Amino acid sequence: MINSVFFDELYKQFAWFDSVFTPVVKNCSSEFFYDGFEYKLASISTNMNVLSQNETFFVTKVKINAKNDVYIRISQDAINVILDKVLGKNNRRFDLSEVSELEARIITSFNDFLYETLAPNFTIEPHRRYNEILHLTYFVKSEISDTAAKFIISVPKEILNPQTLEAKEPRFEDKDFANSLVDVNLVLGTTTFPVADIKKLDVGDIVVFENSSSSEMTLVCSNIVQKFQVKPNIKIIEPYDTGGGDGMEDNTNTNLWDSIQVDMSAEFDKVKVTLGELKSIEEGLIVDLCSVYDNKVSLKVGGKVVAAGELVIINDRFGVRIEKVNDSSSSEPADEHTEAAPDDEAPAEDFDYSDFEVEELSLIHISEPTRP
Repeated sequence: MINSVFFDELYKQFAWFDSVFTPVVKNCSSEFFYDGFEYKLASISTNMNVLSQNETFFVTKVKINAKNDVYIRISQDAINVILDKVLGKNNRRFDLSEVSELEARIITSFNDFLYETLAPNFTIEPHRRYNEILHLTYFVKSEISDTAAKFIISVPKEILNPQTLEAKEPRFEDKDFANSLVDVNLVLGTTTFPVADIKKLDVGDIVVFENSSSSEMTLVCSNIVQKFQVKPNIKIIEPYDTGGGDGMEDNTNTNLWDSIQVDMSAEFDKVKVTLGELKSIEEGLIVDLCSVYDNKVSLKVGGKVVAAGELVIINDRFGVRIEKVNDSSSSEPADEHTEAAPDDEAPAEDFDYSDFEVEELSLIHISEPTRP
């Protein structure tokens, strides 16, 4: 199991390993093989199995004291990259099972030279046993090959003295991206509705969300959920006594199912806000979102879009004037040009009982204890 604290420590120290070890590796390669190779530190890990899976390596072991070794592992592909550059490219692929004496001597000599060049960065105690090993994985490629191949330097963690380098000054500031756009969801509020009333929603009705405020919205972006203050838009204020729609019918004879109260939420369809506006939200400032008030608002029950419309404000609460109502087979708003049913026909219900999930009702019988 990887120690998460240590893993985080390695991540922060990656820049140190890259700044100290990578130049040494590059200089060592240039001095031993001439120029023409590019090296890239790809990872630092304590798990060797992940790094060497499905690969064959030429391994050089260098003893650093009586109880510990440093290992330099060069993959078969990396040896091909190196030998193609050093000995000239030919049709023969290097095969570790058929390595020649010359090839083995070249690779071993390079590994020994690499260790000697890196050794000044190690602090070694003669008789100490080191238990935790770090594996520095590099990728190498040459100027005559597009192949990037792997080699790994494995050293005891305790002989190193890695540092967390100070972060460089950022090249950009937050204000440089203030006008960049990002997709977010804006939730306006919630309310509860009887199933019977939801089934009778109609174009022109206004649904007022009791759990809402015209000066507050909720931002949902990735895993962030945050309430924030907004400037109410006076252009969408609806006089209370002239609110659109005739209201819901009084359902005095509804059955148990129709009388069940379910939660309904209102949220804008996915909108774009600037990073500058997100910054203001994060800082708790009042945000002016005039640009989003014209977006359509969806009414949702249990994640299902049942209707859509335009935003209004009634008595300092958000409401939605319905412009489209969904039918039971669609999760998208219905076509606003759908022909109305003739007056002499009873309108079909837009939703059936299966559209909404409610908690199962159970009757529990409690028996009193028998007296002795």
